[in-house]
Amino acid sequence: MRKMLIIIFAMSSSAGFAMDADQMQKAAFKACETQLENIPEGLREQSKKSCECNVKNTDYAAVLAAHQAGDTEKVQQDALKVAEKCAKETTFE
Repeated sequence: MRKMLIIIFAMSSSAGFAMDADQMQKAAFKACETQLENIPEGLREQSKKSCECNVKNTDYAAVLAAHQAGDTEKVQQDALKVAEKCAKETTFE
């Protein structure tokens, strides 16, 4: 999740490249796929579920608003809440 936030912030902060919430979510889904390449085969399906849960439950409009306001603490707090929710929903078997 932390890597995903870093990727999203980097993309949204890039000069000349403004992303909207939908584009951020699509980029996050793509980041999930990219991260799976580095995960052992036996853990990929569960990791994919967890990553996708985080993406689906993140309010990217709120992320953009908080980021534009410079409130990175709110973004991190919201990300932690989503991560906790998804950890409960997608426990590793």
